[in-house]
Amino acid sequence: MNIFEEILWPQFVKIEYISKLPLNEQVAAYKQYVYDLDAARQNWLAYQNKGLFLGQSIQNIGFLAQEEFDPVSQDYFTILQEDGSSIFVTALV
Repeated sequence: MNIFEEILWPQFVKIEYISKLPLNEQVAAYKQYVYDLDAARQNWLAYQNKGLFLGQSIQNIGFLAQEEFDPVSQDYFTILQEDGSSIFVTALV
């Protein structure tokens, strides 16, 4: 089972052994598939590495800016938050 690519109902009912089942059994099999897929995705998420590796830290490396260049200030326009402050761009170092 590929947890990153869900099989949708139209493709699911075309699977050879599923297409031979009565409709109520196809629906039950699809519900079980979706349940198992969700459980596998939740399990995958639960066991992902979280946090920083030892020796790594997050540092501000600049501000988020628009792509338009201002020839007067010789700078890019900074994108501001609702409170008027700049949006920091961070990186692991």
